[in-house]
Amino acid sequence: MKRILCSVVLILLLAAVCAQADTIFDSGSITFSATGTQFGRISRDGNASNWGEAKDFPGVTGAPAERGYELFTIDVGIYPYIQISMDDPDAALFDAAYEIAFSPVNSAPNYGLDVNYLGDPGTSEPFGNPSFFQIVVTPGSTIYVTVNEIVPGGGDGEPFQLLVEGFCDVDFDGATNGACPAATTPEPGSVALIGTGLLLLGSVRRYLSVEQK
Repeated sequence: MKRILCSVVLILLLAAVCAQADTIFDSGSITFSATGTQFGRISRDGNASNWGEAKDFPGVTGAPAERGYELFTIDVGIYPYIQISMDDPDAALFDAAYEIAFSPVNSAPNYGLDVNYLGDPGTSEPFGNPSFFQIVVTPGSTIYVTVNEIVPGGGDGEPFQLLVEGFCDVDFDGATNGACPAATTPEPGSVALIGTGLLLLGSVRRYLSVEQK
């Protein structure tokens, strides 16, 4: 059974295995420390943003209760395709990306969380593995990644790691000689396949962990 599950995942992840990820930002293992306050939080709709199509803002829940957020300002460099992942073992946090600025306000209906919105992972720490999402940006621009607590006051001291990777195209190619070739057109089918593989990988890891206990 283990061999069958692993074989399926390996097939689905073939393209991802060959990927050349260029790390733009890696927070390392740190603990949450709020740098600002937002009102409510983005709804977790279960749909991760991907390169194939722009995701509509999913709405706000829990407003206007205050939640702390930690803001990371990141220069994307030469890369148009960005993948953001977060390892949040206690599933106490949620992340999202913005362009231009992140400016939450205490005003309905979306409390500023929809302004300059680029994307989010749709869920927290699936299957005990890092959540991830993808966005398309203008090379040379700056993005703002926020990590907010899900429950008011529940994020203090929570461990997490934020990783931002850059790719030149939807085939997960990195830069060559410090430059990206002409950008390609996203293929939703390929993105969905790799996403499915990553989720299956999480399931297999969880299954094997239980089997070994």
